[in-house]
Amino acid sequence: MTRQKKELIKKLYEIEAFIEADSQLGCGFAPADFYRPLEQEAWELQEQLARLSHYPNAIAMMMDCRGAEMEEIPFK
Repeated sequence: MTRQKKELIKKLYEIEAFIEADSQLGCGFAPADFYRPLEQEAWELQEQLARLSHYPNAIAMMMDCRGAEMEEIPFK
């Protein structure tokens, strides 16, 4: 994994951790759209990570199931 990818992932984790901590400490009473700028920044970082990982966009990267463990369907 390249250094640039690692830095993008680190920034994404920091944004997600801040939003989660702020939500927990504030008991979920943030004003409407308070986290929108952070969520927009996180989405742009996801798009950059997808391009570096040779995906057309972030949605394609998130929906890729290669390397994921698939569970058997309990019914047929």
